[in-house]
Amino acid sequence: MDAQKCNIYRILNGDRQFIIPVYQRYYTWNIEQCDRLWNDIVNMQIQNKSGHFVGSIVNIAEKTGPGVLEKYMIIDGQQRMTTLTLMLVALRNYSADHKEDKSINFKQIENVLLKNEYENGDERYKLLLTETDRNTLITLIERKPLTEADENSRLFRNYQYFEDKVNSLVLKPAEVYESIGKLQIVNITLDRAMDDPQAIFESLNSTGKELSESDLIRNHILMGLPNDEQTYIYEHYWRPMELLFEFDKQESVMDRFFRDYITMNLTKIPKINKVYDEFKLYHNNCEFSTVEDFCKDLYTYAKYYTDIVFCKSGVSDFDVLYKDINALRMEVALPFLLKIHNDYSGSVVKTKI
Repeated sequence: MDAQKCNIYRILNGDRQFIIPVYQRYYTWNIEQCDRLWNDIVNMQIQNKSGHFVGSIVNIAEKTGPGVLEKYMIIDGQQRMTTLTLMLVALRNYSADHKEDKSINFKQIENVLLKNEYENGDERYKLLLTETDRNTLITLIERKPLTEADENSRLFRNYQYFEDKVNSLVLKPAEVYESIGKLQIVNITLDRAMDDPQAIFESLNSTGKELSESDLIRNHILMGLPNDEQTYIYEHYWRPMELLFEFDKQESVMDRFFRDYITMNLTKIPKINKVYDEFKLYHNNCEFSTVEDFCKDLYTYAKYYTDIVFCKSGVSDFDVLYKDINALRMEVALPFLLKIHNDYSGSVVKTKI
C-alpha cells in the first residue's frame, strides 16, 4: 500500500486514467454535498487557509508497460473525484468563454486535468465512469448537445450548480482554481499481491452517502472476478437486474429485495443491518457452483419482486392483487410470494387465479 498526501491536480497530472469499475455504485452526490464542498473552498480562500482535508481516494493500479497509459481502478473516492471533475469542467468552460481573463488557462485544465491529450477513444478521458454516468460526463467535457437523460442526471444538475457558482464571481476564477489545489487528498494505491481490496472496501464509509447493503453485495459478487468475467456478469445479469428497480427508489428497494431473498432461502429474517453478512454466508454455502448461475437466480427473483412491488407484471389479475398487498403493507408476505411465483413459473403449480 502506498499512501501520499496530495491534491487533485497532482493526482490527475500525467498520462493516466482513473476508472470506476462496474461493481461500484453510480454517482450519488446531490446538491447538498456539492454545496458543502463549495463552501469549504470559499471559506478557505476568504480565511486565507493553506489547505483543507476532503478525504481519500483508494485505487488499484492496473498492470501496464512502458509508454502505456497508466490505469487505476477506483474502489473508494468516486464521489469526490467526480464532483471535483465537474467543478473543473465549469471552470474550464468559464475560462474558454471569457478569453479576456488570462488568470487561468482553459487549455491546461482541458488537456492536463480532464483529458489525455494524445490518447483516443475512452482512453482520452482522465476519469471514466460506469455505464450509467459515462456518456453524460463525456458529453459535459466535450460540450456536446445534452440528451433528456443527460439533463435529468445528477451529474448535469451538479455541473449546473458549479457553473452558477463560478459565474457568480463570489470568488475570481483564479481564486477558485487556487483553492481547488489547496484541497488535501490522501491518495492510496493498493498492491494486489499484498492488500485485500474487498476487506478495505467493506470498511470504508466515504463522506456523503454511506454504502448500502446492495452496494456491498454488488461489490462482493463482482470485485473478485477476472475483468472479462466481471464485465460479462455485470452486463448480462447485474445491470439488467438494477434496471428492474425504479431509479429514484433503487437503493432502498434493492436492499429490501436482498433481505427478502435471503429470508426465502434461509427461512429466517436477517436484521436490517446484517443483510450483507447473511448474504455472504448464504452465497458461500449455496447450491450454485458458479457466479453466473447464482446471478441468474438473483435476476429471476428480482423480476418477480419488482413485478410485485411496482405492480408491473402485465397480468391484470396479478397486478390487482399486488396493489392490494402494497396498500395493506404486507411486506412480510413477500418472501413467501417469491417462492410461489417461482413455483408457478416453473409449472409446479398451474391454477387459475
